[in-house]
Amino acid sequence: MHKSNLERVVFYSKEDMMGPKHLIRGELLLNSQNDKVQLDVNDVLERYHLKKYFDNGLYLNHWSRSQINTFKVRINEYNEEIGNFFSKIDSESIEEIYQTIPHNYVESFWEIVNNHKVFYKLSNNIIENILRKEPYLINTILEFKDVVNNYDSTLRNFLIGYNESAEILISKYEVKHNREIKRKFLPKSLTLHDKEQIILEYLDSDNPNLNYVGMIQNAKHQNEFQLSAKTRLKAKHLNKKLVNHVFQNQNGLRYGVSVAFSEEVSSIIDGFIDDNHIANYRYSVPFIRENKQAYTLFQNFRYLFDYVDEHSRITLLSKIGRLGVLERIMGIRSKNEYIESTSFSLSEMTSQAQLAGYDKVLDEIGVPLLNVLQDIYTLEFQKKYNFPDNARFFVPKANNSAFEKIKILAPEFESSLKQFKLFVEEREIDFELLAISSLPVALKDIPSLNEYKYLYLNEKNNKISQYTGLLFSDQTLLAYVEPFKEKHYRNLCDLLVNEEINYGNYEDYNKPQIDFLVSEGLLDLGKDNHILMKNFHRIMILKDLYENEFGSFYHYPISFQKEAKKMMEENLVYFESSLFSRPEQSYFNYYLNKSEYTNSFDLRNSYLHGTQGKTENDEIHQNVYYMYLKLVILAFLKIDDDLLLYNQFAKKTFLKN
Repeated sequence: MHKSNLERVVFYSKEDMMGPKHLIRGELLLNSQNDKVQLDVNDVLERYHLKKYFDNGLYLNHWSRSQINTFKVRINEYNEEIGNFFSKIDSESIEEIYQTIPHNYVESFWEIVNNHKVFYKLSNNIIENILRKEPYLINTILEFKDVVNNYDSTLRNFLIGYNESAEILISKYEVKHNREIKRKFLPKSLTLHDKEQIILEYLDSDNPNLNYVGMIQNAKHQNEFQLSAKTRLKAKHLNKKLVNHVFQNQNGLRYGVSVAFSEEVSSIIDGFIDDNHIANYRYSVPFIRENKQAYTLFQNFRYLFDYVDEHSRITLLSKIGRLGVLERIMGIRSKNEYIESTSFSLSEMTSQAQLAGYDKVLDEIGVPLLNVLQDIYTLEFQKKYNFPDNARFFVPKANNSAFEKIKILAPEFESSLKQFKLFVEEREIDFELLAISSLPVALKDIPSLNEYKYLYLNEKNNKISQYTGLLFSDQTLLAYVEPFKEKHYRNLCDLLVNEEINYGNYEDYNKPQIDFLVSEGLLDLGKDNHILMKNFHRIMILKDLYENEFGSFYHYPISFQKEAKKMMEENLVYFESSLFSRPEQSYFNYYLNKSEYTNSFDLRNSYLHGTQGKTENDEIHQNVYYMYLKLVILAFLKIDDDLLLYNQFAKKTFLKN
């Protein structure tokens, strides 16, 4: 078992805050006169780690340019010392040498073995012996492509018999990692069949991890990793069994939603969270009854139920910014899944309950919701926005079963999107032209009437992550400063909005970050060195895009639009024109198909292609019916906004001026 050695120089990463401490140790090493001392493997590895600091341009602040140049000469000599030492390692000496290496040098040892081609002198038996004693070492060895290629068959045989190989495969192909990790290489001789057998043995093992089993169930079909439907079905059954076992007789934190429509509510909307962590919503039936024009009833999804925000952005989306700190750092998550966080799950519960309750209320007051939606698409859009008067949207009958309603609503939903797409492209709806193509329309291909509809942060510009990380991240230490530490501000932006903070309040190691924001024109130092927001419009646009993942350009005030244009010219943001923003497209794909996410409901495939399960289970179909109905409502809200913006701004688009 390798123990860590905390007394030697270790390079972890360029961003590691312990770097200066290790460089102080390195300075002693560089100034020592050890030229004639015989080096052991750990002396050599320590030099290798110290060299990495210089390779990354990391030095102590008090070093002069002359000192740095002198040290660089010594560092260059380390290359020869490292090469000479490792050139003498062979099959007879490696095991004894390897046992003396501390844990924090193991990875760099194999890195040198890989880069200096030492593996050519090491037999397959040596690798087998090392892995027999330390099977977990396979995770390190797989980081080095040349080592893996050289011991291909040996490593294949090991992986086939190793009980944690399935988790290695899932981690490589499925897991979304919260930080950058080193790529793992697998033996080329490890076939698709081998990989599936490894997965099957894992599913039959005594203690499979619930998280990994869920990922196996939803594994994405890839060239290098393909699981049969039977294997994924087996994982599905096991996943259900494990979930039931975990939650049986468990008293964890409970949360939920209660939605009610009442004749006796003092306000139009009332809401509170009770002692059982249940979010309670109450809505006024008299208000709904007194305002039962079709367009008003439709707009209740905006103003009563908050399906969209003031910029007509869908509010139900899963967003990274809404993840709790523990949700971000704990557990594992597939890179191919739509994130179903606690806040997202609560939002989905709420929207489904609001829709089901509202549907019943409208039936009771004699204005069925399906009729409202039909009127919106075929009458109200024409009255308000000159939408074509031949637009069609057929709806199920009230006495249809939930399953029958879905079978009618699903194709009508797609038809409505195709009609809108054709209208944008041709300014008319020609059903003969529409009938020529029977292919479904992709959400991303539905255009907007409005050019420059949405703006997004340009993540390829390195400055963006610096701006947003320093100003809006809840992980930055810039919000944690005296005398406001006890107020626990979420981020620097919140701190600056609410308090007067002096530059001198920050520790010296934080000041370069403030200096950077000042140099970029976002902040300024005012009288007595108080920190001020210099470019408020830019900061607020950055904040909006950071929190909501996209912005709706025409909903910005003119002053913000002008700043957004400047940001585009500086390559900080970019624009796209489509009916749905990218995050909204992802939300619809999560429900409709598996084009983007493996944990999708895949409703389109299930109900348009007839692969759904038992049709007699009306409770399941009723839930799916409301899912489809919600998607129709959201799509119509987006079309309503697009038509409204076009009628208001088509002839005075700012970016064209």
